[in-house]
Parts: sequence; structure tokens; C-alpha cells
Amino acid sequence: MSSIADSIPTLEDAAMNTFTTFGTGPRKVLVLPGLFGARPLEPMLAMADGDACQYVVMDYRGYGASRALPGLCHLREVVIDAIRLLDYLGWTHAHVLGHSMGALAAQMLAVAAPRRIRSIVSLAGLGAQGASRDPAHRRLMSEAAHDLAKRAAVIDNGTGKRYGAAQVRLLAEASWDAMKPEAFAAYAADAAATDIQREVDGSAVPFHAIVGAHDPAASEKSTRETSLRWYRDSSLTVLAGAGHYPSIETPLQAIAAIESFLREAESAAREKEKLAA
Repeated sequence: MSSIADSIPTLEDAAMNTFTTFGTGPRKVLVLPGLFGARPLEPMLAMADGDACQYVVMDYRGYGASRALPGLCHLREVVIDAIRLLDYLGWTHAHVLGHSMGALAAQMLAVAAPRRIRSIVSLAGLGAQGASRDPAHRRLMSEAAHDLAKRAAVIDNGTGKRYGAAQVRLLAEASWDAMKPEAFAAYAADAAATDIQREVDGSAVPFHAIVGAHDPAASEKSTRETSLRWYRDSSLTVLAGAGHYPSIETPLQAIAAIESFLREAESAAREKEKLAA
């Protein structure tokens, strides 16, 4: 299997992605959203410690303000665009926070640019093995690109079917205009076709997984059996009140867990730099 760095496509279109910034602090955090885009992260990031951290949320090609930007809409393209964004921001080092599919992209980024990524935070994240390859799940994700009811079903499943139909539909509607349907379908298909287990197995990058107790996909059990075994320096937080969308369901608890880990990871990274100097 070729390395991620070798297999990232070279794009003639070098246009810069758009992004949203939360905070101005010295601790730099690149945020890679999930399949439903950046909007679900906003309730959590609105409560972030902006004096300590600066969060930059990336818009993928086909999403948000980058909706019209042409591209392949594959995760390797996300990685190369993320590296361009780091360069544009002037960030030599950064932590990377990924939600759901974005956590898989975050791990790919750490493989492609290991000296630049200080830590990975996986928020209800896909493991390095990628998304489910179950045919019924893949069909649902494909149909959800163009069908609001199917998109609501994805959210309902991910939250453990604990909310009313009206709430689930509102969440689905909030995502409807946030991305091109073709981009949604392409990223979903690529997440199910991606597997980088071999490339992360034994990684020394500090890795923290935050999972919702009611998340049937990114569960505590599956995370312990995969990511926590593959990453040598790994830890886990379980949020009792959350499913697959902790940034909406338990925003205060989610950002508190993220920032507690980031403080420790930043301190450890700076100590390593001192010893290496």
C-alpha cells in the first residue's frame, strides 16, 4: 500500500479553502468537520476558550463557502488542502480536531505531515479503518445526499433514536444547503473506501477519542478495540449524554474534554522541543 503522502492527488486548482476562525489564542487547532459540515460544531466552538486556543474550521471543497470550488471530493484531497491551509495560516505546528469523517481525515493528515501535527482529537470519529462497508449503510449514505428524509434517518441512527422527529428533521434541514449533494455522496463513499490502519498502527502521535455513550458507530467498545490499540499514546473520554453529535448534544462537556487534552498535549510537545534543542 502506498503512503498517503505519495498518493495525494496533485490538483491544478490551488485555490485556498475558506475557513471560519474561533478565538485568537496561541494554541492552534485545525478543525476538520464531519459529513454534515461545519455547522454542527458551532454550538461547541462558541463556548471555546478563545484566549487559550484558536480554532480554524476548514470548509471542504463542495461545502460551505467552498461549495463552488471544484475538486475530487476525496479525503486525500482534504489532506492536501489542509496542508495548504496550514501554510497559508503560517502554522508550523498545530493540533487537529476531527468530527466523524473529519477524524479519519485528521489521522491521514498526521500521517502525511507528522512533524506538523502535535496531537489528534477524534470527536465521535471514524477510526483508521474508515466508515462501515455494509451495503445497506452505504446505500443509506448515498441516498441521504439527495433525500432529506434519509438524511434525517442518518442523524436519528447516530443519536441513538433518542430525539423527536421534529428535532431530527431540523438538524437535517440545517445541513441541506451547506454542501453540494454530489460532494456529500463522494466524501461518504470515499470514507467507506479508505483504510489506513497499517499506517497508524504504532503511531506515537498523542490521540484522544471523545465518544458519546449513545453513539452506535463510534462507540466506546469499537474505539477501545481499534484506535486505542493502534496509537501508543491514546486516551478516551465518554460523554454520557451524547450520541454521534456531542458538539450539539453536550457542547460544554465536549469542549471541556477537548481543551483539557489540548493543554496536556501542548505542554508535552513543548517539553519535547526543549529536550531536542
